[in-house]
Order: sequence, then C-alpha cells, then structure tokens
Amino acid sequence: MTELACAAGLRARPSRPRVPAPVRTAAAVALLGNSSDTFVLFLLLWVAQPQGWSPSQTALVVLVLRLPILISGVVIGRCIDRWGARPLVLLDTAARAGLLLALAASVRSGTVPLAAVLVLGGLASLFSPATYAGVRWLVPRTTPADRLPRANATVAVGDQMPLLVGTALVGPAMALAGVRGSLLVAAAMVLTAFLLALRLPTPDPGANVKSTAAPAGRPAAWPPRVVAIITLSTVYYLVYGPFETASPGFVRDHLGAAEGTYSLMWAMFGAGALLSLSVAPLLARYRPGLVNGGGALVWGLTMLPLAMVDSAGTAAAIFLAGGLLWGPYTTIETGALQRWVPPQRHGTVFAVQRSLLATATPVGAALGALALHTLSPGTVLVASAACCAAAGAAALLHPDLRRAH
Repeated sequence: MTELACAAGLRARPSRPRVPAPVRTAAAVALLGNSSDTFVLFLLLWVAQPQGWSPSQTALVVLVLRLPILISGVVIGRCIDRWGARPLVLLDTAARAGLLLALAASVRSGTVPLAAVLVLGGLASLFSPATYAGVRWLVPRTTPADRLPRANATVAVGDQMPLLVGTALVGPAMALAGVRGSLLVAAAMVLTAFLLALRLPTPDPGANVKSTAAPAGRPAAWPPRVVAIITLSTVYYLVYGPFETASPGFVRDHLGAAEGTYSLMWAMFGAGALLSLSVAPLLARYRPGLVNGGGALVWGLTMLPLAMVDSAGTAAAIFLAGGLLWGPYTTIETGALQRWVPPQRHGTVFAVQRSLLATATPVGAALGALALHTLSPGTVLVASAACCAAAGAAALLHPDLRRAH
C-alpha cells in the first residue's frame, strides 16, 4: 500500500516543463555562430600587434566586423517575416562558413592580409543578423506560451557563453594550429551550425504566437514601449563599450597585474551571466521595463566602485556581480518584444535590434579608446558605469515602458 501511494505521488508530481527540441537546436545554432564570431574577433585582436597593424587599423577592423549589420538588418528581418527563419539561417551560416574558408586561404606565412579581413569580414557581417533574428522568430512559434520564458533563457545561453567559449579557444588554437588553422576552427563552428540548422522546422508564421500588440496591417510605427526598450538597450550597450577598451589598462596600471587577472575578471563576468540565466524565467513574469531599467541602473551602481579597488580579487568579485546582473537582460527584452510586436514583424524587430546592439558596443569601445588619450582607465570606467546607471534611471521615467506588462 505504501509503495502504491508513493507511486501515485510520483505520478501526481508536476513535471518540470521541458524546452522543445527545435528550441534546443536553434540555441545550439546560435551558440556556435556567436562563438565563431567572438573567436574570430579576439583572434584578430591578438594578432593585430604582431602583424604591425596600427591602433587605427585595429579599430577599423573592429568597426568593419560590426557596422555592416546596420545596412542589412531591416532587409534580412523582412525576409524572415516573409519566408521564415530556416532559409535565412541556412543562408547566413553557409555564407559565413565560405567567407571564413576564403579568409583562411588568404593567410600567407602566418599573416592575415588587412584587405582580406576588411572585405571578407565585412561581407560576413552583412549576413550575421539572420541567425539572431531567425532564432528569436522561431521560439514563440515552436513553444507553448507557458514555456516561453524558459525557452528564451535557453536561447540566451548562446549570447552569454561565447564570451567564455570563443575567448578560451583562441590561445590553444593559435598554439596548435596557427592563424590559418584557427580560422579553419572558426569555419568549422559555423559549418556545424549549418548542419544543425538543416534540422530546424518550418512552422506556420502564426503558430503558438500570442501578442498584446494590434494585428499588423500596413507597416506602421512601433509602439512607444518597443522603441523605448530598444533605445534603452542601445544606449546601455553603447556606454558599456568603454569597459572593453579601458579594462586592460586598468588591470596593468591601476591593479599592477598581468593578463591572467584580465582573463580572470572577464571569465568571472561571463560565468556570472550564465549563472543568472536560471532566474530569467522568474523575472520575466514582471514588468520588462522595470526589470531592465532597474537592472541597468543597479549594474552601473555596482561597477561604479571599481576604480577605487586596488585588489585583483575584489575587482574579479565586482565583475562576477556585474555578470550576475547582466545575464537575464536579453532574455527579458526578447520576451517583451515577442509579446509587444505583431507576429508578422518579429523578424524585422529582432534584426533591427541585433543591428543596433551589435554596433553600439564597438562604437562605445572606440569612444573609450579615444578617451584614454586624456583620461586614466579608472576614470573611463567610472564614467562608463555612471552613464549605464543614468540610462537605466532615464528608462524608469518612461511611463509606457514602466507600466507595460
């Protein structure tokens, strides 16, 4: 009798909702594509100085790898809205794999021609919004509404983990395979993403999608809350950008430490972001504007004391706290846009969002590099953190964004 009761209790216990298989496949595609992008960027930054690239040339490479996204974002988004995610994701991954193979073939005696990087890297950037927008278009069409926050959190792993995966592979790949072999590793990642993308479904554009927005007829302006949340993210990522260019100097000059401390700090940031993804489905139940506006405000206030720290351990702990606050941000925004934008325009809104965010951080990083000519790294970090807090506070003053569920 006791055994029967236990068995009945086990049957009655609600099972934890699983993320649908298509979403797991889409998340793996995004993870591989983003990891390849991060790997290539850090690889080129690593070889820039030994190859004799000037700081201006290095900055040009970073911008060329990101700015073309602004040109193609809207077009790719509209194509996704018309034909679905699968064809555009396949086009993106196939094109980027081919361009990386061509870049690897251009390497001579361990040297990457700058012209090849600018041309082939810029072309690859044109395609890259497709996977990001396509995956987020696909999620609400293959996921029941009650599992959507967890599915978005799963996809967000593909945004956070590449900071760990892509950067961790650069050193071993360079040591074992050199520049050409490392580029082949990046191409292999995207080819694997292409093979996985062949398994993506082709759902009906309106399947499972519940939106609080009015049905889309002819193209119209997005609701104020949509413009506000994307503007918040764009400004947030822009003023965060100087952290990437000022942190090396902060480690060397202020902490008196070496590259090990630099790697540790950013590894802690990435680990914190991954850990906090587990609470993103819970936070998604609340008002997105309050969560993300408050998150940007608290993130800035948390990072603000960094310049007064003289211990590497304390600095790494602050970066860990920053990562914990950073992690859920994109998941919350993704869920809000899926609800607030008519389903017929999901591809467009996510492609535009990707275009803006992918260029905001490099532009902010470039501005931070310019500021280092006259300001200390610690001062640049303080200014960046203060601006992040100000961006969050300004978003909380927006009435429609603050009230929207």
